[in-house]
Amino acid sequence: MKAHRAAIAACALMCGLAAAAPTQAQAPQPQAGNRLVVDSLAITGSSRVVRSTIVSSLGFVPGDTITVQDVQAAEKRLWASGQFSDVSVFARGTGAPGDPAIVEVVLAEAPLVRRIEVRGLERADDGVVRDSTSLEVNEPFRMQELPIAERAIRSALANAGIPFARIESRAEPVPDQDNVVDVLIEVEEGDRVAIAEWVIEGNERISDDDIIGAVTQKPEGFLWRRTGAFERDAYEADLAASIPRLYLSRGYLDFEVVSDTVIVDPNTGKARVELYVEEGPQYRVGQLSIEGNREFEDEQLEQFLLPQGGGLLSTLGLTGNAGEEERFGRVFDAVAFEEITGPNGGIRNLYNNEGFIFAQVLGSVEKLPPAEEGGDPLVALDVLIQENTPAFIDEVRIVGNEYTYDRVIRDRITVLPGDVFSQDRIIQSVRNIEGLGFFEPLQPGPELIQVDSETGEVDVTFVVEERQTGTLNFGTSVGGGVGLSGFIGYDQPNLFGQAKSGSVRWDFGRFVNSFTLSFTDPALFQSRTSGTIQLFNSRDRFFQFSSGRRQRIGGSVRFGFPFPGALRTRIFAGYSLSRTEFTLFEGADDTSLFGRPSGTLSQLNFGIVRENRDNVLFPSSGSRLSWNVEVNGGVLGGDGDFTKHLVESELWTPVWVFGGDGGGSPTVIALGTRLRGGTILGDVDDFPFERFWMGGVQFGEALRGYDETSITPFGFFPERSRDIADINRLGDAFVSISTELALRASQQFSLRAFFDAGNVWTSFDQVSPNNLFRGAGLGATVITPFGPIGLDYAYGFDKTEPGWQFHFTFGGQGF
Repeated sequence: MKAHRAAIAACALMCGLAAAAPTQAQAPQPQAGNRLVVDSLAITGSSRVVRSTIVSSLGFVPGDTITVQDVQAAEKRLWASGQFSDVSVFARGTGAPGDPAIVEVVLAEAPLVRRIEVRGLERADDGVVRDSTSLEVNEPFRMQELPIAERAIRSALANAGIPFARIESRAEPVPDQDNVVDVLIEVEEGDRVAIAEWVIEGNERISDDDIIGAVTQKPEGFLWRRTGAFERDAYEADLAASIPRLYLSRGYLDFEVVSDTVIVDPNTGKARVELYVEEGPQYRVGQLSIEGNREFEDEQLEQFLLPQGGGLLSTLGLTGNAGEEERFGRVFDAVAFEEITGPNGGIRNLYNNEGFIFAQVLGSVEKLPPAEEGGDPLVALDVLIQENTPAFIDEVRIVGNEYTYDRVIRDRITVLPGDVFSQDRIIQSVRNIEGLGFFEPLQPGPELIQVDSETGEVDVTFVVEERQTGTLNFGTSVGGGVGLSGFIGYDQPNLFGQAKSGSVRWDFGRFVNSFTLSFTDPALFQSRTSGTIQLFNSRDRFFQFSSGRRQRIGGSVRFGFPFPGALRTRIFAGYSLSRTEFTLFEGADDTSLFGRPSGTLSQLNFGIVRENRDNVLFPSSGSRLSWNVEVNGGVLGGDGDFTKHLVESELWTPVWVFGGDGGGSPTVIALGTRLRGGTILGDVDDFPFERFWMGGVQFGEALRGYDETSITPFGFFPERSRDIADINRLGDAFVSISTELALRASQQFSLRAFFDAGNVWTSFDQVSPNNLFRGAGLGATVITPFGPIGLDYAYGFDKTEPGWQFHFTFGGQGF
């Protein structure tokens, strides 16, 4: 009807325009063509919508020159306003003298909605109508919104396992009110439908269990998550994609679903799915051809297509080792072949990391007859690669940092203008920026990488969003061997937006009274040199060593420098001066630890660290290597005369990455190993707390599954056992090994399974890897506003009485 009226209006205007054209008998004058000058507007049929609004929608006023297209556009705008149920716009008159051109606008206003009522809807939220349509109270009614509302309700019910609801919708005029309606939607939900079983016929090579395991519409089970609720969309996706992909992954290229039927028991709502399939023959790999590759050899690409020894778990069904007979003839995995040769597959990623982002990879499959009579048919795989020229990075931009300086972020970016494009290095840069802790998780999007296909240049834009970094901390903590204590402090890791960090903290309690002030500048005078200064005054008493207490006052300064030629390696040098006083409690039986004179430590320290972990607290990839040396006494003065060495090696690798498709951070399962060792050379008797002790997670070297300080050079002794002097719990050498399988659920939460081993010895020459105490267990860490909180439940294998033990950590302690 709208199109018909628009055509009539257009014809009327054309006639008026033609009549207005000059004839040959008239004096020569400019031809009007198909244009008409509007003399006046005649608007009828509108009472609620004011004239000025209508004229604004028309887009022209008296005196304007219009065309047929202007009339059509005006009518469309009036329809689009949603205020009218009928619209006609046409011209009357020629515009000649005595015959003025009048544009008539004939309208019928849409009724207003008084109320919207959904009846009979119990197992879905009626807000779905509001969310999916433009139906609103006191707004114009549009008839076309009713089918949209019905579809939305039907979809919501289907997701709740009620796919066969009956829905009727209508608009009823309100008595005694002109042009006002009530919108009524009546729903008969019917019974909830749950799939009770799948009955599959025609499958001889793949079992029912495998097929049911591949679908999302699984039959109901005993677990609460296995409701079996029937969802039409999911069911159709199973038939069209899930089941065929299972067969394609096992070489059945000719598979098809012949028929399917859903039979519902009206009394119980239980459904039986009857499925009939034709499997067809199973295809095997017969030939492989790779063409167009110049950057990479065939052997490098065949690692993706013909993996050795399992590779991607039979990516193409080829898990043999070397010979042609073992590499070919295996079951063809069509799904994996499509993924590997696809835009996000292994071959394309290999090229992307070398700058060939314009490379095209096309994989094709040709069916071949069996190599021998009675054998399975074969496929010939052809991979055609068009490498094109590599792309180079033109600009690297940073957007969104309103507080943090650009140079702070650029220090974490591993790609520079002029570099060959590398996808891995950009991903690593994103992780490095997130590792600062100053920004919300970066969301990859089209603005991250912008490619100029004509020049082959790439602009990389890192879009960041600042978050609050300074934190005021207060509460209670357990750790450090001082038992339960309170604390209050302030930490700011991004002072002045330049990644300078400052902190002040006071710990107080029955066993501790400590004040610490520190400041770190990672780029002194905007150089590559970092500096840290710390002042401290602490008095602590350890519940593991209850015969006395220690008081320390002093300070330290440390500088870091980049290692020449190594981007991720830094060397450190520093000096510290501290005074330690020991107080032996009156009546204490054991004087070995605190019954010694006070002393001053004058210490130089040196270190080298190589760090490329993607996250300091929850790493999933990368490594950290360090070696630190502390030199005391000698020409430095003080009362100490010893050298302390500490080495550490930590390595993480992702085992499985999943999720994150919607732009969020993926979930990662990572495997990590850490090896720590240390030794002291010289006389450290006057400063016993510079030595090493092991056990628990709060004090000294961690070993889960054991009490604090229970691992000694003389074997296992329970905490506070009187069978060993306090000083004999300490050693001059230690080794600890930890292996952890961690689930990085987010940047705020992690689960882990771990195995620990370690021991302490009286000297380095007694160290033996065959004499280690072992522990294993499960744990979790969550990031809170007050810092990381961890809980581990570990089994100590080599205690006098092996058993389980809980460990609680507050802060960054633990692996």
